[in-house]
Amino acid sequence: MTQLERQQRGLLALIKNQDVIIDDPYLEEVAGSLGLAMLREIAIWWRALQLEAQCRFTSRLLKRLGCFDAMVSTYFNCHPTSPFIEELSRSFLCSLHPHPDPLIRSVSQFEWALMQARTGSAKSFEVPWDRHPDLVIVALDKGSELPAEDREYRYRMRIGCEIPALVSCTREPKVSPRYSCQGFGSSCSSFLPNIGL
Repeated sequence: MTQLERQQRGLLALIKNQDVIIDDPYLEEVAGSLGLAMLREIAIWWRALQLEAQCRFTSRLLKRLGCFDAMVSTYFNCHPTSPFIEELSRSFLCSLHPHPDPLIRSVSQFEWALMQARTGSAKSFEVPWDRHPDLVIVALDKGSELPAEDREYRYRMRIGCEIPALVSCTREPKVSPRYSCQGFGSSCSSFLPNIGL
């Protein structure tokens, strides 16, 4: 590895606030500079701005829960980040799929699957929800109160290119087999075209 490569990798590690062996006078100077903290802040701010634009529902949910900035910072510091917004967004959303909060999991999986379907993926995806997904998305879109967990029903949203409007939903009692939302007089995701998805 050349000295330039070592310096570039060292700079990236410093910006990402990672442990780095400083064996270069230039890196030592940068590590002790006041500008490094500002550079870190700008890099994270820029990623947050990009993610807000691409992951509108997930970012709104994380902001409501008071953890958006911390999650973006953690993601930036712990993962390689693409300069391409589409790859950055997909990767960030994937990092949230195992999250312990079921609502964060569902919203991030929904947004990720919708991105996949819009780019022509032949796969279809299923996202489980513990509350009515229409009510969640509308609440995030309008800034209204998020619905509580549905004690009677669970919801399964399918997302894929072969589905009209890309999204369909079924609702099932928590104790019985699956039923279609239309069978109950309501249609999940009927509002999606109205909010610009």
